[in-house]
Amino acid sequence: MDVRQKEQVADLLKMSSEQAAEWLISTYPISEQGYGEGMVLIPHRSWKRSDQLKLARHYMQKIPFASERGYKVFSSFMSVSSFLGCIREQLPLAQQKQELLLYHLVPVLVAMAKNDKDVDMIKAFLAGLNVVHV
Repeated sequence: MDVRQKEQVADLLKMSSEQAAEWLISTYPISEQGYGEGMVLIPHRSWKRSDQLKLARHYMQKIPFASERGYKVFSSFMSVSSFLGCIREQLPLAQQKQELLLYHLVPVLVAMAKNDKDVDMIKAFLAGLNVVHV
C-alpha cells in the first residue's frame, strides 16, 4: 500500500460507514480504469451491512474479475449468503465469462465455508450453475 492509499484509508476511517462507501463509489467508479484501487481500500475499515451490500453490488457489476482479489475483498467481511446474493444478481453470464467467474470464485467460496450451512448454500449456488466443485 502506497502513501496515498494509506492517507485515503485514514480519511475513510474518519467517515461514517455510509459516507465512506459513497466516497469510494464516487472516487473509484466501475466506469473508470482504476476502479480496482477502491477495492484495495475496502478491507481496511469495518462496514455496516447495508454499506457492504452497496459496495459489493457496485463493484460486482464488473464480474467476472480477472483474478480472485475482488472476490476475496468481499468474502473477507460478508456472510456467505450476502456474498452469493450479490453475485447471483449479476447472473446469468455468457458461458465463457461464467467459466472465468468460477475459476477464481470457487477457491474463495471453499475458503469461506465455515460450517455445513455455508457448504450447503455454496453447493446450491454452484448447482444452479450446473457445476459441482465443493
